[in-house]
Amino acid sequence: MMVLSQRQVASVQRISLETDIPKPSVMRIVGTLAHCGLVKQLSRRAGYYLTSKVVALSAGFYGLPAVIEVGAPFADALTRELLWPSAIATLDVDAMVVRYSTIPFSPYAHVSSTMNKRLSLFERAHGRAYLAFCSQAERESLLHAIDAANGRNAASPPDRRKLLWALKVARKAGYAKRAVNLDPKTSTIAVPIYSAKAVCATIGLTFFSAVVDKNTESVLAHRLIESAASIGEALRRVTKPDDNG
Repeated sequence: MMVLSQRQVASVQRISLETDIPKPSVMRIVGTLAHCGLVKQLSRRAGYYLTSKVVALSAGFYGLPAVIEVGAPFADALTRELLWPSAIATLDVDAMVVRYSTIPFSPYAHVSSTMNKRLSLFERAHGRAYLAFCSQAERESLLHAIDAANGRNAASPPDRRKLLWALKVARKAGYAKRAVNLDPKTSTIAVPIYSAKAVCATIGLTFFSAVVDKNTESVLAHRLIESAASIGEALRRVTKPDDNG
């Protein structure tokens, strides 16, 4: 479990390499843990991750948040329906980190993996979606944190103005877009996932820019918003306190 706690997601081969336990033994161990509900397989390529049930075993739990466990089936359904790869990301200090990706299941995936990739809050769709829809207080706090990480008191005025304009556009449209200069061949759109009234994660789709026009992008965004709402509702059911005590 230590390897999974440190790496968030790890394959059988990775666990075997880091623990010196033979792969057949690792497979039996993770099989037993999966049967007990302590780990789940993210995908055959990515490997396994700890579930929230590990909390009952140790106060040092660092597994994936509940939103990933709840949201993964919805992300899978999006890719089965739309074919484009989807991803769920969560905030990690001053960036969004991809915690789940359907790239292994998408026929149109443009890269082999984005798992655990850190995404800029300034330029990436997931980062902009989080910033656009989180509370104003959290947004200002994150912007100051990024400024501090960059070793300056404030972002340069053009950068800050450009970002704030992108966030305004995102709030009006209901979804955020990646900065166009990052990769002209592909585009990513993302929307927030809410836990109660607060943003807890984002879900996005990546597609080839040349084959998705503005109208189709709006359709994809609408399905993303619907999926995010479904994840939020499912998350509320999962995390609702037990009325029976």
